[in-house]
Amino acid sequence: MLALYHGANSVCSIKVRIVLKEKNLEWESRHVDLPKGEQFTPTYLAINPRAIVPVLNHDGILIYESSVICEYLDALSKYNQLLPKSSYDKAKTHVWGIYCLEYHDSVNTLTFSSYQRKMLLDKTPQELAARWAAMPDQIRAHKLKDLVERGASSNYVYVALERLARMCADVEAALGENSWLIGDNYSLADALLTAYFYRIECLGLNILWERRYPKTTSWYAQVKARESFSTATAPWLDEEAVRKISKVGKETFLAHTKFTDFL
Repeated sequence: MLALYHGANSVCSIKVRIVLKEKNLEWESRHVDLPKGEQFTPTYLAINPRAIVPVLNHDGILIYESSVICEYLDALSKYNQLLPKSSYDKAKTHVWGIYCLEYHDSVNTLTFSSYQRKMLLDKTPQELAARWAAMPDQIRAHKLKDLVERGASSNYVYVALERLARMCADVEAALGENSWLIGDNYSLADALLTAYFYRIECLGLNILWERRYPKTTSWYAQVKARESFSTATAPWLDEEAVRKISKVGKETFLAHTKFTDFL
């Protein structure tokens, strides 16, 4: 039995849910309410001491890190195999997986400097201090504290937008004459990147690719048209929630002239 500890709007959880659908695998949901801080409870810390989602439980064996989980799931079944066959294409896929660490850090930066900031600023200073203190990774806690306090003025935000602009350029270059990132067929690389583009779109920043990169724009339209996309997102984030996130995102970033080069 597969059970997934995941967050509704967690980028990395969306990534894994996409692969679960692409592989047509049955799974049980173990939802972790991240806004409420359930990831910091002793019960969840016993599952993942890093206090992050997702975690896959496969018959009692715990698998961590979303890109690793996705490759693990692909190996469970020969149905719709997502990892390419050639060694070179596998290597390219693994490089995209490593890049996802940078992409995640960047979308996380934009998230916490915009709509997550708006939510967290409703908490008392004591509640915020307790939240930062509860985080196992205190370097990350210091960064998130800065993002919540300074919003789009944080130096982390400019770096994040710079990285994500590079991501869009890299995708455009990788597509070349193909419809997908690795050759002519949808693969694990496409699945891994989809959630990051979705988060950027939710923040109202899809102009990062729509103004400059036509191949990337077409690619994203194709991944959104797949059943796996709607299955991984719609049950967990409704249209009204997306509109609210997008409104805050646009208000946060589009008004800052220092981001003109990216937006």
